[in-house]
Amino acid sequence: MKKLLLSILVASIGTFVSNAQLLWEVTGNGLSKPSYLFGTHHIAPVSVMDSVPGFASALASADKVYGEMVMSEAQTPQSQQVMLTYAMAPQDSTLTSVLSAAQLDSLDKVLKHYMGPMASASQMATLKPGMVNMVLALAQSQAAFPNFDPTKQLDGEIQKRGAAAGKEIGGFETIEDQCKAMFGTSILTQADELMDMVRNDEKASGIAIKLAKAYLSGDLNAMLAIMEEPESGNSGEWSERMLNKRNANWMRIIAGLLPTASVFIAVGAGHLPGDKGLISLLRKEGYTVKSVEK
Repeated sequence: MKKLLLSILVASIGTFVSNAQLLWEVTGNGLSKPSYLFGTHHIAPVSVMDSVPGFASALASADKVYGEMVMSEAQTPQSQQVMLTYAMAPQDSTLTSVLSAAQLDSLDKVLKHYMGPMASASQMATLKPGMVNMVLALAQSQAAFPNFDPTKQLDGEIQKRGAAAGKEIGGFETIEDQCKAMFGTSILTQADELMDMVRNDEKASGIAIKLAKAYLSGDLNAMLAIMEEPESGNSGEWSERMLNKRNANWMRIIAGLLPTASVFIAVGAGHLPGDKGLISLLRKEGYTVKSVEK
């Protein structure tokens, strides 16, 4: 069970047709060499790397590769312990304490649908509702990518390819930073979000598939629109916590990196579009950001 949870956490931290809108070139503002911004989907096949025009040459030309975090660090015993600590509920706030019998029954049915007849809410009783919510979200996304292999996760494979080429690998966040963002809200808030996911499972599954299709077509604007749909379950508070605040924090690091080296930045595609997305934030800092078309 612990190995399964760790695989889910690593895959979720920090879903093809060729389309250049996933890869963006960053120039201007005094840069001597271009840097690049690439949008990932955390459970998309690694073949995406070889499907995007210009990806290989952009990665090869960069001096450094940066992601949401250094993915290899998530595999260390210390990081795994941090993740498990954040994923576990306080003793007085287990699922059986914060959910009613009817809610537990509904959760049971959804878990069995995705994970088989042996799965149950009682098996996950010691987990924070946010962790169980993540399990369900991953299961829904896997409907679009049924062959997802957590040992070959796109963000991690990009960093491995960069490391193999002798490039410096860096991350904008630590394991603890990501866990705080995902599991740092109140247990009751997490429970409400979990039950919203359970009640709207069919809609959420459809949205996950729509999001995957938008990603595979490289349509960032469509992805943003889907994430903003009321049925997505992504509240304004969620967007502020999981996207906007993190983007602003990352930009402070990026602003210091770009003048010093050519950097290949690979982060979740949801962080790129919108007024508070990385593309817009880079442009506001005076950089020219354009899609790579070949």
